[in-house]
Amino acid sequence: MKGRKTITDKPKISTYDVTPEVDILPDENSAMMDFIGIKSDNELFSDIPSAIRKRGISINKGMSEYEVVKLAEEIGSANSIDNYTNFMGCGIYDRIIPSAVDSIIGRTEFLTSYTPYQAEFSQGMLQSLFEYQSLISDLMGMDMTNSSIYDGATALGEAVRMAHRINEKTEILIPENIYRSKMDVIHSYSAGLNLKFVTYSFEKGTGYLDLNDLSSKISANTSAIICENPNSFGIIDPNVTKIQEIKGDALLISYVDPISLGTVVPPGSYGADISVAEGQQLGIHRQFGGPLLGLFSFRKEYLRKSPGRIIGMTSDTKGKRAFVMTIQTREQHIRREKATSNICTNQALMALASAVYLSVVGPDGLRKIAKVTISQAKKLRDAVSGIRGYDARILSGTSFSDVLVKMPKNPADVQKALYSRGILGPVPSSALFSEVKGLGNTAFFSVTEKTTDAMIKHLVDSLGAIQ
Repeated sequence: MKGRKTITDKPKISTYDVTPEVDILPDENSAMMDFIGIKSDNELFSDIPSAIRKRGISINKGMSEYEVVKLAEEIGSANSIDNYTNFMGCGIYDRIIPSAVDSIIGRTEFLTSYTPYQAEFSQGMLQSLFEYQSLISDLMGMDMTNSSIYDGATALGEAVRMAHRINEKTEILIPENIYRSKMDVIHSYSAGLNLKFVTYSFEKGTGYLDLNDLSSKISANTSAIICENPNSFGIIDPNVTKIQEIKGDALLISYVDPISLGTVVPPGSYGADISVAEGQQLGIHRQFGGPLLGLFSFRKEYLRKSPGRIIGMTSDTKGKRAFVMTIQTREQHIRREKATSNICTNQALMALASAVYLSVVGPDGLRKIAKVTISQAKKLRDAVSGIRGYDARILSGTSFSDVLVKMPKNPADVQKALYSRGILGPVPSSALFSEVKGLGNTAFFSVTEKTTDAMIKHLVDSLGAIQ
C-alpha cells in the first residue's frame, strides 16, 4: 500500500520480530478524528473526569505475534495436568477421549452451545441430539432422555423438582454420604417448594446403603428416594437393586456413573423412575471445572413432567424423515407457571461429544473401560494398604473409580507433599461431605483406564517416602 512501510523497511528489534505492521498511519488517524469531530485522542475520554484520569501508564515495549504466542504457551504450560501423575477424581475424571470426538464437535456445523432458535433448519444438529437421546436411554435402560441438562448436580436438582410435580409430596430421602456440593444445588433448585430432606445411613462395614434404615424412614409423604451407584464413597452398591421392594409409592431417583454402566446394572433394571448422571466422562475434556453435561432419563409416562427439551422424529410434508423439537416446556416458550424448567443455553455441543464418544467406543469398549477401572482401583487399594499407617480397605465393597483411604496424617498435608513430587491427589473427605461423621483423616485417590501400574507404584513409593 502506498505510503505504508513493510517489514523490510523496519530495523530488526529481535530475531522473532517478523510480524507484518498494521499500524494506523498519522493521516489515517487524522481522518478518523475529523470524521467524528474531535481534535485529539484525549477528547475520546472527555467523559472521564480529569481528576481520576490516569496518565503515563508504564508498559513494556510491544512484542511480535510470535513472541506473544510463545509467552502464552509458557504461561499456559503451568496449567497442564499432563505434567503430573493424576489421582484426582470424585466427579470429574481424566479419561481417554478418541480423536474423532474433537474432530466432529469442532466442525463449524456443530460448534455452538446453543440449540438453534429456528431449530428445524438445523436437521443435522437435531438428528445428532436425537441419537444422543437414544444412546443415553439405552445406556441407562430407561424409556426416554432429554436433550441435556447443565451438569450432574443440576440434573439431580431437576429430578427432585420433577418428582414433586408428579406426586406433589414433599419429603425427599437422600443418602447420608451425598456430596455437599450436590445438596447445595438441590437446595437451590427446590427453594420455595417447602420440601423436607431426610437422610438415611450406610452400612459402616461395606459402604452400601442401609436398607433397614431407609425402610424405616419411608412414609406416605415420601415423594422420592435418591440413591447413588457407585455411591459417593466410590463403592458399587448392590443394595440399590432392592429399593424397589420397599419404596412403596415413592419414586426412585438414581444417580449413576455412566462409565460404570459398562459392567454395573443400569438403573432401569432396578425400577428407577428417573436416572441422572454427570456426563463429563463421555468424551469431554476437563478445563477449569467444565464444561459438564447432565444426563437425564425417565419413564415415558412422566414425559409431560420432565424438564428441558425432547427431540422427536417425524415426517415432513413430502414424507421425508425429519427431526423436530417436539417437547420444550421451558418458561421461554410457555407460561411460567406451566413450565417444567428454566434451562436456556444448554449443553448441546457436549451432548454431541458424548454421542460421538459412545458411538466410537461401543458397548464392548465401554465394558472394557469399566473393567480396567475396577481392576486398577483394586490394585491401588491393595498397594496403598501395604504402606504403614494407610488403609484403603476400610470399606469392603468393590470400588469403581474413587478409593477411600485412611491416612496417618492430615490429608491436606499428604496432598501438599505429593504435589511436590508431581502427583495430584488425594481429595480430602472433609472437602466433600457435611453429614458423614467419623471419617477422620480419610481422602480419595481416583483411577481411570489411564492409570497405569507404574503410576500406582510411583504413588506408593511417594507415600512411603513422605511418612
